[in-house]
Amino acid sequence: MKPKVNRRTGTEIRILLVMLSWASVAMSGVFGADLPGRTSARQTNAPGAAFFNDPTIRTFQIEIPEAGLASLRRSPRTSVRATLREGSRVLTEVALHLKGMGSFRSVDEKASFAVKFDEFVPGQDYLGLTKLMFNNSVQDPTCLAEWLATGLFRDAGLPAARVTHARVRLNERDLGLYVVIEGMNKRFLKQHFPSAKGNLYEGYLQDIDGPLDQDNGETIDRADLQKLLAAAQVSDPAERSQRLRQVLDVDRFVSFVAMELLVGHWDGYAIHTNNYRLYHDPGSDRMVFITHGLDWAFRRPNISIQPPLKSIVGRAVLQTDAGRKLLRERIGTLFTNVVRVPVITNRLNDAMARLRTAGLDPAALAKLERNAAIMRERIQVRGERVAEQLAGIEPSPPRFDRDGGAPLTGWRDESDRGDPLMDQPQHEGRRTLHMRAAGGRSRASWRTQLFLTRGSYQVEAMACAQGLVNGSAGVRISGDQRNSGINGTTPWRKVTHTFSVAEDALDVEFVCDFYGLAGEAWFDADSIRLKRTDARTE
Repeated sequence: MKPKVNRRTGTEIRILLVMLSWASVAMSGVFGADLPGRTSARQTNAPGAAFFNDPTIRTFQIEIPEAGLASLRRSPRTSVRATLREGSRVLTEVALHLKGMGSFRSVDEKASFAVKFDEFVPGQDYLGLTKLMFNNSVQDPTCLAEWLATGLFRDAGLPAARVTHARVRLNERDLGLYVVIEGMNKRFLKQHFPSAKGNLYEGYLQDIDGPLDQDNGETIDRADLQKLLAAAQVSDPAERSQRLRQVLDVDRFVSFVAMELLVGHWDGYAIHTNNYRLYHDPGSDRMVFITHGLDWAFRRPNISIQPPLKSIVGRAVLQTDAGRKLLRERIGTLFTNVVRVPVITNRLNDAMARLRTAGLDPAALAKLERNAAIMRERIQVRGERVAEQLAGIEPSPPRFDRDGGAPLTGWRDESDRGDPLMDQPQHEGRRTLHMRAAGGRSRASWRTQLFLTRGSYQVEAMACAQGLVNGSAGVRISGDQRNSGINGTTPWRKVTHTFSVAEDALDVEFVCDFYGLAGEAWFDADSIRLKRTDARTE
């Protein structure tokens, strides 16, 4: 067991970060062109470079006839024919369907779109691109996480989609700002691999032993997946390592895991077996993991740089002394040379300067500015936490009092649907977190985070509601479903949510949430507490 080290002071951490920054400058010439897995993906002549490198925010006008809208209401994942206009470009007969999991919205809301230009018209493309994803970014109010994180993966020499921003209009509706991502198809694969003929699989909330969807490839027997699974399940570490290197780009996989941890991609493969692609590279005859769905990057800045070994391939590679050592070294190298806080925050500032030219309405821009400031703070905190852990200082859980409780503070507002009012007024003599429905069906929440160790917990709060119609309000943690709440007109009463932390250590996001067609709810801010319900206290 490694002895517990006391947390450094803020001054000490700042000194450590400065030292790391100096080291980065000094070592960039050594590692900058030779990072593990370096590819030629950033060639300026790649298809779509004019779009993804454009300093202006383009506006896309999507036109779908009424019959197509009706079809999307019935079957949102089935493609309809649409017209897309951007500047002087007019593309007709493009294939469009709705996309998203937790971010899914109907065509009558701010939907996310997958647009394929050549499905109905062979050879049709947009600036060399045959597929684009228009993401509504409802789970990332900064609209910056995916753009920042995928750029860092590419800096690390790893395949990752290019990302930019655009405004979208659907028929007569202005849908506002979107995050636009290139599709992972043959044109994407050709940027990163010698051949684009290999099998490409999608992973959503399942590991490699699950029924992964196949998007590309000339064979459908899944023999490549079976070989990887068989190698990962070999019990002898030496034999397993030898067999894995025959079927998996192990070095690039370690860089992939390191980058997921560095950018806090807790919803990726290493931590959550989610949001990844897996490509069988015909050139090397090995499998390569590709990052995807990074809209929650940097959201939980205290995440450990030690993965929980939840995934099949993660366990196979990292449950050995050599694997753990390689990951630790790779995290240090990439943190020093790629995931550099000043570089990331400068990119964020540049992106915001660009987004200020997009012609957003003042309220939307003010919200974006507020959330960008939150993102900037998270990036700073993530840099501090990684530096601490590399120095042997682990994140600290909260201190619980004699009753096993700890207050929850630092709440931020986050609206999801409608145009809800969110503020922190005094109500009936209490300091509150308040939400009121507006703009149709509304969904909103107040959120904060704590770093918790493994154990059993309960979050509780006093809450009341007035005229809450077709909805409810209550407390929970992100990722959990509430099993109770208040609705209608309810006087002050306690609401609770019990949960467990199964990993060794994890950032947990606490949520005071609200949804409904009308009405409002208040949470007594001073009553919101976390309790540890098992025997252990910190």
